[in-house]
Amino acid sequence: MKALKITFTIALIFSTALTGLAQKGVDDGSKFGHGEDSIRCVRNYSLYREYFKQKNYPDACPYWRVVYKECPRATKSIYMNGAAMYKFRIIQAENSNNTEIKNLNIDTLMQVYDQRIKYYPKDKAKVLGYKANDLLRFKKDDIEELKNANKYSKESFDYYNLKAPKSVIVSFITTTLLLFDKNEITENEVVENYAKTMEVLNKQIEDKPDDEDLTNMQETISSQFANSGAASCESLIKLFTPQLKESPDDIDVLKKISYWLNQTGCTDSDLYMNATIALNKVEPSPTLAYHIAKLYNTRGQYKDAVKFYEQAIEGEQDETAKASYLVELGYIVQSEYGDLKLAKKYALEAIKANPNSGQPHILLGNVYAAVKDFGEDELAHKSVFWAAVDQYKLALKKEPELANVTNKKIQAYSQYFPDTETVFFYGFKAGDKYHIGSWINTDTKIRTRK
Repeated sequence: MKALKITFTIALIFSTALTGLAQKGVDDGSKFGHGEDSIRCVRNYSLYREYFKQKNYPDACPYWRVVYKECPRATKSIYMNGAAMYKFRIIQAENSNNTEIKNLNIDTLMQVYDQRIKYYPKDKAKVLGYKANDLLRFKKDDIEELKNANKYSKESFDYYNLKAPKSVIVSFITTTLLLFDKNEITENEVVENYAKTMEVLNKQIEDKPDDEDLTNMQETISSQFANSGAASCESLIKLFTPQLKESPDDIDVLKKISYWLNQTGCTDSDLYMNATIALNKVEPSPTLAYHIAKLYNTRGQYKDAVKFYEQAIEGEQDETAKASYLVELGYIVQSEYGDLKLAKKYALEAIKANPNSGQPHILLGNVYAAVKDFGEDELAHKSVFWAAVDQYKLALKKEPELANVTNKKIQAYSQYFPDTETVFFYGFKAGDKYHIGSWINTDTKIRTRK
C-alpha cells in the first residue's frame, strides 16, 4: 500500500512537470514554446517549410497558421513566407474576380504585417512600407485604404528620411497624388510631400550619380507632379510666403523656396525675387548675383540689374562667364541709358577677359554705329561706320558661327559709308588710313559706298 502511494505521487509530480513544460511560444515568449507545444510547433514549422519551398501554398498554409498563432517568435521568415502566400492568394482571387475572397486575404495580409511589427518592432518602418505598397497595389480604388497607404508610407518615409528605399519613395508620392486627384488632400500637402521627395532623390542621386533608376524615378515623379494641377504658383506662394517671413536668414529655407519656385516656373513672382536676393545676402555668389541681374533686367528695372551685374562681374573667377556678363551689361547701359562711352568700356573689358569671343566686338560695333554726328565734318560723321564694320568683321573672324548676325550688320552699315566724291573732297582716297579721335580713339581704313 505504501509502495502504491509513492508510485502515485511520482506520477503526479511527473504529470505536473509535463504540464508546466507544455507552453506555447506565444505565451512564454520563447521561439517554439516548451514541452509538447514545442514539439508541435517544430513539426508544423518543418512541414510548412517543405511545402513552401515547393511553392505548394495550399498545403503549406494550414501548418503555417499553427506556427503563426502558437510560436510567433519562431523566426522572422514566417512573416515573409506568410506575406508571399497571401499575396499569391490575393492575385488568384483577382484573376477569378472573387472580390470577397480577395478582401479577406488582404485583411489577413495586413494582420501578418502587424504581427511582424509586434514581435519584431525594429522592422516597423520597413513593414509599414510593405503595407503601403500592397494597399496601393491591391486597394488603390478604396479611398480609406488609400489614405492608410499614404499614412503608412509617410511614417516609413519620415523614418528613413534621406535613405528612404525607392519603393517607399514611390508609394509616398503616388498615394499623395492619387489622394489629391480625388480631392482628399490640399495643394499645399502635395507641394510639401513633393518637396520632401525631391530632397531625398537629389541627395541619393548625388551619392549615386550612375543609378539610372533613381534618375528615371526623379524625372517621372517631376512629370507627374507638374501634370497634377497642384504645382500652381498660387499654391507655392501661399505655402512659402510664411516660411520666408519666419526664417528670412535661414539658408535652407531660402534655397528651398528659390529652388521650387524656379522649378515650377514661378520666377516672375515677388516671393522668388525676395527669396533669391535674401539668399544672395546670406550666401553671395557671382552666379546668383547674375541670376538676380537677369530677373531685374526682365522686369525692366535696369538700375537694380546694373548693381547685380557689377557684383557678378566683380566676384566671377571664370573669365568666359565674366566676359558674357560684361557684354550684357554693356547692352543695358547703351540701350537704356545711352551711355556709349561706358558701354565701350565694358566691351573692351570683355575682350580682355575672353579674347576668343566675337560677342564683345558686336557690342563695340553697335556702340560705334550708334554715335550721332561724331566729329566736326561729314567725313568724321561717316567714319564711325568704318569702325563699326571693323568690329563686326573681327567678331566674324573670331567666331565664324556668328556670320548670320555679322554679315547682316556689315551690309546694313556699309550703306552709310561716304561716297567717293566726299572722300576726295577731304583729301583722301579709298584704302587710306584714318584715325578716329576723341573717346572712340581707333585707327581704321577709308572705304566708300558701293
